[in-house]
Amino acid sequence: MSERPESRNDLDLNELQSIVEGSSDCIKVLDLDGHLLSMNTGGMETMEIDDFSACQYVLWPEFWEGEAKNQVQQALEAARGGQTVNFEGPANTFLGTPRWWEVRVSPIRDQDGRISRLLAISRDVTARRTAEQNLLENERGLQARAAALEFQVGQQALALNAFVRFTTAVASSTELEVIAAAAAEILGDVAGGAISGFFLVQGDTAYPLVFSTNTPEAVVTARRRGIPMTTPLTVQAFEQRSVAFAQGDTGRQQSVGHATALSVTPYFFQDQPYAMLATGTERSTWTAQEQAVVESVGRGLGLALERTETARELTLRNAELQARTRALEAFAELTRDFALITDPLLLIGRAQEMVMSMLGEGVAVYYVLEGDRWYGRVQHGRLHSPEVQAMVDAGLPYAETSDLLIPWTTAQPYYQNASERPSRAQQLEPVAGQVEATAVLPLRVDGTLSGLMGFGLFSQRSWSSADRVLLETAVRSLELALDRAAKTRTIEEERTALGAFTQFTEAVGSETDVQALVHQAISLLSDTLQVDAVYFERAGELFTATAWDSQFDATLLPLLQRGVPLQHFGIAEALLHGAAVFADHWNESDTLLPESRIYQRLAGHPYFLGGELESMLVVGSRSSTVWTGRDKGIFRAVGHSLDLALDRALQTRTVMAQRDALDARTQELAVSTQELQASTEELQAFSYSVSHDLRTPVRHMLGFLMLAQKELDGRLDERSARYLKMVEQAGGQMNTLIDALLNLSNAAQQTLRPRMVDLSEIVAQIKATLTPDLSTRNIEWQVTDLPEVWGDPDALKQVLTQLTENAVKFTQTRDPAVIRVWAEEQEEAWKVCVKDNGLGFDPRYGDRLFNLFQRLHTAQQASGTGVGLATVRRLILKHGGQVFAEGQVGQGATFGFTLLKAASA
Repeated sequence: MSERPESRNDLDLNELQSIVEGSSDCIKVLDLDGHLLSMNTGGMETMEIDDFSACQYVLWPEFWEGEAKNQVQQALEAARGGQTVNFEGPANTFLGTPRWWEVRVSPIRDQDGRISRLLAISRDVTARRTAEQNLLENERGLQARAAALEFQVGQQALALNAFVRFTTAVASSTELEVIAAAAAEILGDVAGGAISGFFLVQGDTAYPLVFSTNTPEAVVTARRRGIPMTTPLTVQAFEQRSVAFAQGDTGRQQSVGHATALSVTPYFFQDQPYAMLATGTERSTWTAQEQAVVESVGRGLGLALERTETARELTLRNAELQARTRALEAFAELTRDFALITDPLLLIGRAQEMVMSMLGEGVAVYYVLEGDRWYGRVQHGRLHSPEVQAMVDAGLPYAETSDLLIPWTTAQPYYQNASERPSRAQQLEPVAGQVEATAVLPLRVDGTLSGLMGFGLFSQRSWSSADRVLLETAVRSLELALDRAAKTRTIEEERTALGAFTQFTEAVGSETDVQALVHQAISLLSDTLQVDAVYFERAGELFTATAWDSQFDATLLPLLQRGVPLQHFGIAEALLHGAAVFADHWNESDTLLPESRIYQRLAGHPYFLGGELESMLVVGSRSSTVWTGRDKGIFRAVGHSLDLALDRALQTRTVMAQRDALDARTQELAVSTQELQASTEELQAFSYSVSHDLRTPVRHMLGFLMLAQKELDGRLDERSARYLKMVEQAGGQMNTLIDALLNLSNAAQQTLRPRMVDLSEIVAQIKATLTPDLSTRNIEWQVTDLPEVWGDPDALKQVLTQLTENAVKFTQTRDPAVIRVWAEEQEEAWKVCVKDNGLGFDPRYGDRLFNLFQRLHTAQQASGTGVGLATVRRLILKHGGQVFAEGQVGQGATFGFTLLKAASA
């Protein structure tokens, strides 16, 4: 075995120095006065010292402040006395960072045992010290929280006890006064003798319902007048929707002299202020426990109020449901009878009878508005006073009867209890005094307001919710019955009208004689409706009778035959609206034709021609005063059938007249065609003559002229040569003119072969043809993309060539000459334009340019025959288009044409 190496128990100075330098503790050597002599490297880092010379020889106690500095000085004194001292204290580093230090100060002795220096070792214990302080603060917080919870539990226990007492006291009660009294008494017991009152909100004031028994009489008397909803504490409570407290001077100012600390607990019903619980005590402040008790009892009272309102609503709903059930059962029973009833007034009367049997003693009246008065058309029961009943029978004034005016204008039911009825000054006093509670409900038929159902009770002073449900259910059921009856009547009337229409149509057949048609309509109406009928036709400003039934009144007929102004009929304005007019109670009307009052009812049907009233059919009944739906349907059907028959007769006469006119026009066209054919043959003969008879002499003249020039070459003087040259030019001009005339003739006779033509391609060909002859000209061409059009390609090329050559010809004096070609798209056509900056023309004579042989420039200004534009016009007209020209003298001109688009072509 190898020997174990001998271990060392002592350290040399270098090793010890290395340990001291590397320590994070601040190790300092001081002289006996406390000056810093040295410091280890680790200590310098801990103290945030970069250069020890900055603090060398500084008194070490200067690094400390306050109590910590005293501790340092005491430790130094003890170390000088040979003792070692430990302590903790705060001090900043050299850079000012706050730290906590654990310090040990001890003496250093020399070889003789004398104390020569002092040793101070400081350790950074900031983290430990901070943790200890945090722990201490947490312990203090927990102790405070425990105390607060203990206090809160005590308050909650007290509040809970009050809540339990209140809940137990009102467990089975739904009486509002009992519940409120219980809450007030408990608050007096638990909240140190506090006094309370429960108030119900009515408008802008809360009125008392009950007070606690300990409330002083003076307070009760003062609060009987109510608490305004504008008091600050009340406003605060209802705005924040929770209990509000006031105390001290604030509470005293809002009390009636007894309490200083106050509270108000608000209550709402359907989100509206409903009630409040007011509490007060003589003490100046509320304790926390008392506030908790007030809040707890207030919540309990709120729950009890909700339960009370729920129970009340259930009771009301049950009563309403029973009322609705009774009404529906009653109407179900009546429905069996209603099935065969179509008279609306009879249905209303049966409904009134049913409703009043369930309401008790009273009266029911169905009102309709006629003119400016309310008339009772159906009534069940009678008013007690005959005089008042007579007033109702005579009609009530529209504006003064607010009981009827309000539901009519609002279209909503209007209920009035005895206590709510307006003052006598606002009502018809005799009527208002006959009933206690009134209800007026709008009645609609097919969604339109037709009248008012009024109900009055003689002894009952108010309407319960069940009564209102009964009335509204009954009126709604009546509306359904009336709608069904109206539809039944409509179907019956349509069936009757259709029968009358069919009967009239079969009777007249294909008749077109007006008098025969009118007599057939009069006969049908007289037999079907038992009425007198007469037909009027306009004669200037009068309408005269031209047809009538055999039973027509002999006294009235001569007057009608002489003619009567339209306004004398009394239904003139209505007839001008273009529909049948019906007048009931005609014998009571203010007609300008008093002889017509032999009729109880009157009706008229107008006939218009070109928007003007031309004739009318009028019928009158001597026995019945009111038009029924059946009779109206028959009259409308016959009137409409006659209207159609008269239109057919008019159309027949018109067609026959048009046929005669067409025959005459056909004969005229035949003659015109023959004349046109003759003209065409003459034109062809003229063209042949121009081609042969005119051209041959010119050709001979020019031929002999050339021979003469050749024979006399060199022997002619200057004047003679000029004369011969002029003859030669005239002959050439004549040939050109003949060619132009032939082109014009050919254009008139040319048969078009239309197809889609690309105008851009045609213009490009024309430019290519003209370019070699224009090498000496400076011409600027501006040609945009042109469309494809529907036309004859040769004819359109001839047109564009003529317009382009004209532009070139009339710009000979321009440098540069600008020629622009473009097209504009219109709604149904293309507009093609050629514009130049040449000589232009006087726009006053522009309409002449397309006429034959018309020229606006001299031959010296521009050559031409006056035929080219006439040819253009003829070719474009054959395409269905138009030509045009625009210009100003010296400013150029624009020539163009229009062509129909391919779809239109």
